[in-house]
Amino acid sequence: MIYLKTSGNLSSYGFLNVTNFLQNVSCWSVMNIHYIHRCEMASRMPDCRYISNFFNYFLLMYCTFKINNKITEVLVLLMFALLYCLFLCIVYVAIGNYFLPTLKIAALRLRINEYLAGVLLVGVATATPDLLVNTAPVRAQSYTFNIAMSSCLTIICLSGGAVCFIRPFKMNGHCVFRDLLFLLFVVELVRLFIKDTYLKPWVKGVMIMVIYPVYIIINIVDMLLLRLEIRKLRRDVEYMRQSQASIQHNRVLAEKVVQLATLEEEDEIQFFETKLFGKKTFKTGFFVTPKPLIRHKEIDVESNRIALHSKDNSKNLFLFSDFFHAINPINPEVWYLSGGGARFLIVLTAPVNFMLRLLIPYVDYQRAKHGWTKLLNCLQIVLTPFVSTSLVESMIYNRHSAWYTVPQFKLAVWTLVITVPLAITVFINSRTDIPPSYQFLYVVISIPAVIILCWICAWEMDALITIMGIGLDLEPSFMSITFNTVSGAAADFISHVHLAEHGYGKMAFGAIIGGSVFNIVINVGTELVKQTKLDANGQVILFDTTGETIYIFLVITIVTTLWWSLTFNFVARRSAGVFMWSLFILFIFYSVAIEFEWVHGFEDSPHIVPS
Repeated sequence: MIYLKTSGNLSSYGFLNVTNFLQNVSCWSVMNIHYIHRCEMASRMPDCRYISNFFNYFLLMYCTFKINNKITEVLVLLMFALLYCLFLCIVYVAIGNYFLPTLKIAALRLRINEYLAGVLLVGVATATPDLLVNTAPVRAQSYTFNIAMSSCLTIICLSGGAVCFIRPFKMNGHCVFRDLLFLLFVVELVRLFIKDTYLKPWVKGVMIMVIYPVYIIINIVDMLLLRLEIRKLRRDVEYMRQSQASIQHNRVLAEKVVQLATLEEEDEIQFFETKLFGKKTFKTGFFVTPKPLIRHKEIDVESNRIALHSKDNSKNLFLFSDFFHAINPINPEVWYLSGGGARFLIVLTAPVNFMLRLLIPYVDYQRAKHGWTKLLNCLQIVLTPFVSTSLVESMIYNRHSAWYTVPQFKLAVWTLVITVPLAITVFINSRTDIPPSYQFLYVVISIPAVIILCWICAWEMDALITIMGIGLDLEPSFMSITFNTVSGAAADFISHVHLAEHGYGKMAFGAIIGGSVFNIVINVGTELVKQTKLDANGQVILFDTTGETIYIFLVITIVTTLWWSLTFNFVARRSAGVFMWSLFILFIFYSVAIEFEWVHGFEDSPHIVPS
């Protein structure tokens, strides 16, 4: 949330002729002056162009729609709420259909286990758009540590609660405990650096950012030690099976077999048949974790790859029919099996589905041919880098015509020099009935494309939610730790819920903790190195008085998560999910009470003299 850069009587039209005022005032203050002056203020304020991404919403509101009363403004804000839902829909479809299947393939190719895949791939990938939004002008006046802590609190409570509520799973106990303690250490270290005035800010920033590589190395070493122990146990089991049997021998052998099975389960990452999830569960109470009655089975990746292959087929058999079927945004089978409400949603999301199917390569080992469509995938070699580069270039140049950004293609055109010959080569050397062996390399263009889309959507969603909050006369500090944070965590929440629904609870929980560590370390470390907001002592301002409240609730969240994990022997249960949701609701209620001055926050008050 952007704070006002100046104060005073903003309704005075005389300020429009003061250059210094226009240079120093925030664009968010436009909504505080009289309606007849808002268009001119939005047109002349440099900050309105600076904080805009693809759309200048203030010019759209007050110059295009020419809002002149509160009722019209509320109607336009409702339209913005629908636009917010559109961006959220893009994020939901992009992550669920393209991002997570690709990350699972990347994890399989890197030969890492499910938990480390969550920490290293999903956690970093989902936290990256929020990191990029934090560096954007829309949050130039925000307090970095406030946002980082509230984001971690939101993700742990909402996403962690959802993961525990949806499906039962056995956590990687020692990994979860270690990483939660690591997160607590990072939070306390930043708090220590805030109070320290001896070290230079950039030194603190470097020290904090070094923590994340150490954290990843510890996770990788832990996985390697786990595999060493598995190999040792396998040798012991094989040796004992060939040894003379006895009661003591059989007992030790059984213990080793059980231990080996447990460690192998922690080390594996598999592809499961997802269509069985959500089907036929044992009906219990709301707080009781349901047990699936149908056990999901592992996917045979190679069988799916060659399912439709025959040497007698032509290389371009069904070339165009496959293409038109792949870009069809409405799945005929899903449409046939859906009711009226579901079909209405399918029609509403069809434009988003069509755009994403055309722009983002689809690779999924659960599908026949792994989702390969020869003509479409060859076109995407050209389209995806071109569009991604153009979007980033347009954001960097930030040239507006009226209320929208003018697309830029100067750098994007140069991608064609590489991608067009590459697409032609792939088309000549590939078949329609089987994907090429290098199909997994599509992750190189799909993952950045989804991250860029999520970054753009997160930026626009943050701007929209801020405008709606100002329209409701909410305080900037309250908005930044509630609505803005929840909005920013939407992509993470969608990712984690999608993984949990498809049986990857360990990956989701690893992403929740690993992403939180990444979020605090990189955001705070970057802010300390940049030194954009300094106080009178030359120290970087990382949080304000509301940060104390967030800090207390975040520490409570981490400690209680450690507590219930140990209590349940690291088995995720539905009651744990409800508990985490309740904790977040309590935080929201307390923040609302502080906003309306019903209670006092945890910060020191100059108006209260301690006894």
